[in-house]
Amino acid sequence: MESKRKTARNHETWLNQYSGGSRRQYERAWRYFEKFLGDKSEAWILANRDSEDFASHLVDFHLWLKEQKAQRGDKKLSDNTARSISNAIRGYMVHVGIPLRLTRQQKEVITKVVSMPEKDYPMSLRTKEQLLRVANPIEEYVLCAGISFGLRISDFMLIRRGQLEPLMDREIPIQLDSMPTIKEGVSAFPFIDKDAHEAIKQRLKEMDMEGRTSPDELMIKFRTKNPEKEVNLILKKLFAKAQIPLGEFRVRFHTICRKFLTDKLAAVCSEDKWKHFVGKKTTSPYVSHEGWEAYKKVMQFTNVNGRTVMSAFTNEQLEKILKQRDQYIESLRTELEMLGKRQEETFGMVNATRTQLEGRLAERDGEVRDLKKKFAWLKSVYEAKELLYKQLDPKELEKTIRGIMKECKQEKG
Repeated sequence: MESKRKTARNHETWLNQYSGGSRRQYERAWRYFEKFLGDKSEAWILANRDSEDFASHLVDFHLWLKEQKAQRGDKKLSDNTARSISNAIRGYMVHVGIPLRLTRQQKEVITKVVSMPEKDYPMSLRTKEQLLRVANPIEEYVLCAGISFGLRISDFMLIRRGQLEPLMDREIPIQLDSMPTIKEGVSAFPFIDKDAHEAIKQRLKEMDMEGRTSPDELMIKFRTKNPEKEVNLILKKLFAKAQIPLGEFRVRFHTICRKFLTDKLAAVCSEDKWKHFVGKKTTSPYVSHEGWEAYKKVMQFTNVNGRTVMSAFTNEQLEKILKQRDQYIESLRTELEMLGKRQEETFGMVNATRTQLEGRLAERDGEVRDLKKKFAWLKSVYEAKELLYKQLDPKELEKTIRGIMKECKQEKG
């Protein structure tokens, strides 16, 4: 009975236990396992489940997985992915009745995850200029205002239109009113620099077009329940759009914007002073939040607007870009010529059709005139006939008709 229960189970009955995304994940794991088995089939597994050392086979499968190429990019499968797939196949083995006896070392091999330390991208003014070349208004706002304010992402995403718009006519740098921060519960006194001023103006125009004119409107309208992740994703997509290779680095709002500013502020003012600007606790209770002159100094290290920044492209890259532009212009010119020819052909066909229609209309006009003439003649004949009937006596008319009929008979005879 036990044998029948085991042999009745296979990978299909195992997969049928799941649905939706879970089933797709296990189907993917099974495809990897089939690839690992090579010439061997599931029948071989079921026939040898009591004699083979499947614990060692599972470990070998896990090590094999870590050498496989990921579905996207040139990297290999991560430790987490390999562990998930191995655990899925382990579940399959339990399902079909394979007696798995993993040793401690074997379990460690399967469950061990080596996490590679990620480094934050080293932001620079040149990188900022590259990003601004391709940024749309909301991307420009996140980058420039994020650097200008130096706030944590949790505070930055809560900024509303009414906090910025009334201050836009003041002299740059513009210090904002006191802003309470979430993490440390202290007030921040951020500034609007030149880059941020331009980005905020563009963002406000875009909000006007969207009909979001209330002072309570958030500067960024979030679409998900995780706005912090959404802000980071905006920056990641901007880096990808600018074709900036990241390599081993990661993109985060904290280092791209907040840390970039605080590192520069530390060079021109005291620690307590710049902490007051960005909303961090200070050791001294006597530090003033006033710092217009200090912030004006730091703008030369954080602003692209009004400064000459060296191009991030080499001469070869610039030549390639210009060549691509010329090719694009030439393709547009060719396309315009083709459109012009098609237009001429279309106009010619339209004119010919118009001429034919005008000829047909002229023919119809002639036919209508002829019909009108015939109708007028018939009308006059009818009116003459009616008049004749009124003038003749009926008896005389009948006598005349009989005489005519008699003459016709005689002529026939």
